[in-house]
Amino acid sequence: MKPIERIPIVEQVMNNLTEYIKEQNLASDNKMPTEKEVCEMFGVGRSTVREAYRMMQALGILEVRRGKGVYFIGFPDENRQNDVISWFKQNAKTLSDYMEVRSAIETMAIRLAIERASDKDIAALEKIQASFIQDASAGKQAGMAFYDQEFHHKIAAITKNGLLIKIEKTISECLIDYRAQTFTIRGNIKRAIVSHQKLIDTFLSRDPAAGIRLMTEHMENSLIDMERIMKQPHPAG
Repeated sequence: MKPIERIPIVEQVMNNLTEYIKEQNLASDNKMPTEKEVCEMFGVGRSTVREAYRMMQALGILEVRRGKGVYFIGFPDENRQNDVISWFKQNAKTLSDYMEVRSAIETMAIRLAIERASDKDIAALEKIQASFIQDASAGKQAGMAFYDQEFHHKIAAITKNGLLIKIEKTISECLIDYRAQTFTIRGNIKRAIVSHQKLIDTFLSRDPAAGIRLMTEHMENSLIDMERIMKQPHPAG
């Protein structure tokens, strides 16, 4: 296994855990190392391991069993569409509630961020976008979910508003499962890339009004994507 390098540390831990599963030839229902053991294996903090395990759980790779530990379930395959549709239908109301609040926070964040962003901040957003596109090309769902989260984290961070940053992070933690599921749909990936690039362009042009409009559209498109998925019939078989 490769040693852990620099940021993004969570994605690297996920990649190393995937290599561990393959190297150890784990079968479905085999137990994974404890958080403490993973910390020692890769030289990272427990919060990083917890986030990596949480993301892999959302992707359906792992399962956390209360009082027993974390277990390997299996890697996603092309037959997941049925499960994805069911998940969105089961969580429709909760997701809608989160998205309503998220829309208000994200539009406020984009306005403040564009007004306060430095050239270095904008370059960081462009780097995150490039990483998302790279993982999208490689079909890495976990990476796409991670970089989508990082993109919105960065916008909040640029505002330098402590309360807004805290609220955005709380909402984001509630949407880990959503991000893991939504990028199993190819059309959603393309729309995310286009939307994020348009948002970056509003930073480059220093146009807060355009940023608010495009962020509103981005949030509305997320709701449309959810509705589109939930209207699909379950695939046969």
